Amino acid sequence: MQSRYLWVLVTVFLLPFFLTSNSASAEPRIKVQPIDTAGINKIVKESEGAVMVVLAAWCFPCRQELPTLVKLHDKYKSQGLEMVGISVDIGGPSMIQPVLDKAHVNFPVYWAGEEAVRALDIRAIPLLFLVKDGEVVQEIMGKQSEAFLEKKITQLLEKSDPPPSGEDQKEPDNEVK
Repeated sequence: MQSRYLWVLVTVFLLPFFLTSNSASAEPRIKVQPIDTAGINKIVKESEGAVMVVLAAWCFPCRQELPTLVKLHDKYKSQGLEMVGISVDIGGPSMIQPVLDKAHVNFPVYWAGEEAVRALDIRAIPLLFLVKDGEVVQEIMGKQSEAFLEKKITQLLEKSDPPPSGEDQKEPDNEVK
């Protein structure tokens, strides 16, 4: 009986240590900050090779695509890739935060709400803006495969420009959702 009591006592005192020790080694959580259209324009103008991701918490394809974007960001950030998220949730930054936490997003994400929808003429999400040398060179609507996105990112990071907006926008068999 005493050994059982001792076991329960040790477990109760040590369990919190084990539960919190993993979070200390995890990457810091990205905190969503508000941004206006001037801030978005500044990000574009200052970017040499960036993917700007427009998303929302209620958008299932956006949530599906996030782990792929995190993986590609991790793979190509050492080669100069910048990735930035823009949330268009009506409810404010708190709407997208749990989605980002669950996907372990490690690139900056800003909340722009409806203002961004109007200013950027957003008609569908997820929407990716490929930015090179301060200019949006391509828009890609809808969820895409990892292979397609990786191809676009490697083209973006090359010295030559990626194809113009109308060419090779999406995989032929992938529907916009």
